[in-house]
Amino acid sequence: MTPPGRLGRAFEAARRERRGAFIPFLTSGFPDLVESDRLAEAICEEGADALEMGVPFSDPIADGPVIQRTTEAALRAGTTLAHVLAQAMRLRARHETPLVLMTYLNPILRYGAVRFAADAAAAGVDGLVLVDLPPEEEPSLWEGIRRNGIDTIPLVAPTTEPARLPRLLEEARGYVYVVARMGVTGRGAGDEAVDSLLDRCRALTEAPRCLGFGIGLETPIERYRGKAEGVIVGSALLDSILGAAGAREREASARRFVREFRKKLPGLGPG
Repeated sequence: MTPPGRLGRAFEAARRERRGAFIPFLTSGFPDLVESDRLAEAICEEGADALEMGVPFSDPIADGPVIQRTTEAALRAGTTLAHVLAQAMRLRARHETPLVLMTYLNPILRYGAVRFAADAAAAGVDGLVLVDLPPEEEPSLWEGIRRNGIDTIPLVAPTTEPARLPRLLEEARGYVYVVARMGVTGRGAGDEAVDSLLDRCRALTEAPRCLGFGIGLETPIERYRGKAEGVIVGSALLDSILGAAGAREREASARRFVREFRKKLPGLGPG
């Protein structure tokens, strides 16, 4: 049996501690290339179980207004996929926190798919969420990513057709990103169909199920006890950072948010 990688070990540790896993999302390069490193370091130091690093892209169709604002700042600062991979390498040199890139296809194609897979692995990237590429398309790209030891993390939603779900989960590695509400990130109403989706995911894969889109400090995550193994938080964290006045305050806000959210994680622990 293949030993678990960093993502697998992170979920195992959360299970031992009888809690859910916490995966914050940070737009890489926000608010600039230097401060982004400090924010990522702070989030890792405060105990994130994994860190999703958003690759800035000029046409982020799935992102809500908060993430769009941070993306625009990162692009103004000159952030490219090469900068994101360099940031991952710097983080990996200091932390064992699993690192997951969340990106659209275009930056990878511009970088070069073969080169990207090799460079991401060399930088210490553990997983990839490719927002706009179905598993049926670009099979050589997907295979190159997996061949380099990077977990492929599918996105599934209440609107996913039941017949497609097995195909989406067939190559699930690391975890499954379960969209917890309709609409873009940070927007929309919770969907009751999420409970059914979580159950169907468990019937098809042993990969941990992580809820994202619209999760914040006020979300009653305990209602998903036994149904989800983790949560992904982006807009709420970034909104707290955007509300701070300066670099020191932004770092303090990020640290405070992670500490506060970690207090909620026993709500996802075993019953």
